[in-house]
Amino acid sequence: MFDPVLEEISKIAADAWMFLVGLLVIVAVLGALWYVLQGATGVAFGGSGMTSKAIIGAIGLVILVIVAFLILPEMSSLLEGLKPEPPF
Repeated sequence: MFDPVLEEISKIAADAWMFLVGLLVIVAVLGALWYVLQGATGVAFGGSGMTSKAIIGAIGLVILVIVAFLILPEMSSLLEGLKPEPPF
């Protein structure tokens, strides 16, 4: 009785997960582009503070994406383990 409903919810969750992964990748690429352009501008005009902020921002963005791709799958498997069994 619960299996068809669970299968439909699983399909929707998988589609939502792929959408969020794609969105995260797009935002990360745009953020990296922003920091690269900011760093290049700082180098071109001799702004060492601007360049250092761009480097730190790019490193922070990479760390954020790595943590997201390491933490989110673990949370998914944790939630999958908490799924209750059918009552019959």
